[in-house]
Amino acid sequence: MNCVENGTIPHMNSAGLPAESLFARAARNFLTHSGHVPLVLLILEALLAKPGYFASTDPYLLLGAGIMQACLMAWLDTRNQSWPFLANLAGPLLYSLIEAGLEGVGFFDQWHHQAYWAFALGFALLQSAQAKRPEAAAALVLAESVLRSAIPLVMYALFEARTKNTALSIDLFFADRAHDFLAVVLLLLGVLLGFADINLRRSMATVRSLTARLRQYSEWSLGRGILDRAIADERTLALQRVERAVLFIDIRGFTAWSEQQKPEAVVGMLNDYYRAAEAALGEIHPIKLKYTADEVMAVFADPAQAIKAGSRMLASTRALLAESKLAAGAGMHCGQVVEGVLGGEGAKAYDFIGDTVNTAQRLCDAAAPGELLVSMTACAAAGLAPVQQREVVAKGKSEPLRAAVVS
Repeated sequence: MNCVENGTIPHMNSAGLPAESLFARAARNFLTHSGHVPLVLLILEALLAKPGYFASTDPYLLLGAGIMQACLMAWLDTRNQSWPFLANLAGPLLYSLIEAGLEGVGFFDQWHHQAYWAFALGFALLQSAQAKRPEAAAALVLAESVLRSAIPLVMYALFEARTKNTALSIDLFFADRAHDFLAVVLLLLGVLLGFADINLRRSMATVRSLTARLRQYSEWSLGRGILDRAIADERTLALQRVERAVLFIDIRGFTAWSEQQKPEAVVGMLNDYYRAAEAALGEIHPIKLKYTADEVMAVFADPAQAIKAGSRMLASTRALLAESKLAAGAGMHCGQVVEGVLGGEGAKAYDFIGDTVNTAQRLCDAAAPGELLVSMTACAAAGLAPVQQREVVAKGKSEPLRAAVVS
């Protein structure tokens, strides 16, 4: 009997949602940041150049620099790193190194090349400050938006100076009232877009926080593995017949003990018991872990993992329960179950139904303190040769159950 489940689970981001691909991150960065100065520079050079500009390497080097910077920033983002200062200088550095090699040092005498570096340095400083001074993030985001809106204004001033063959002069440029109008409108748009960006970031932070909390609540109900698969494919929650290994652990004498305790003391002991049981799993990841009073139910795809988990959980909880003069027993069986979401309209739960579950619970009931009883079916599926066996007369079973005493 093979209880191992095949299938892949998509990588999740910190909010618990399917992570954005590197290509999508790079495309978004290019369109919202890294491509802005290169694209405006490309238009400027195309309008100033002689026919045949697009047959040269210049426009493609500009685009390549912006794309490379976007890819670098996206790659750093996937590794939860940013290095905003150096990353913002990557595009102009690549472009300058190649173009200077082709054109010589005269490349740096051209105003629009100097403007590329000036804007890159401005973004580098502002984004670095945002990372180091989160309390001033709103003002810095606003300043970045204003700087971004200044890109077409500065490039227009350079374009006019070149086409009119005049010196680049702020006084001369603003002597034309049309230029005053253009500057005010562009910078005002920058301010408005900056406020919109601040509100968007705050809204996204709220959404991420809410999503993280909802994911945590969903994990408590469904379990991480089921939740990840359900996010990728909602059909995961549909009822289906599958092979599962089911493990039960419960505390012997719990009801009599709890009658003598305050409710808070009972809850405190149970929480410590649950934590010890869960911590014992280590690298073993159950499909579902469910707590019901003093009973722990764990469902696995692999019966060998279920046996290992049962032994570990009994050992991990032994000392804790001994403090209250209690002990736990466990039972495990492997077979077919119906798995999925079931319930009415107002309340539903992901559960496992079938004789496999009932048999595992009956074995658990029959286990002595500190003992794990594993059905012979599960032993065969796990490749375990039983050393000690026992027959268990189980309620509702017409024939005694044969089980191996594992621990």
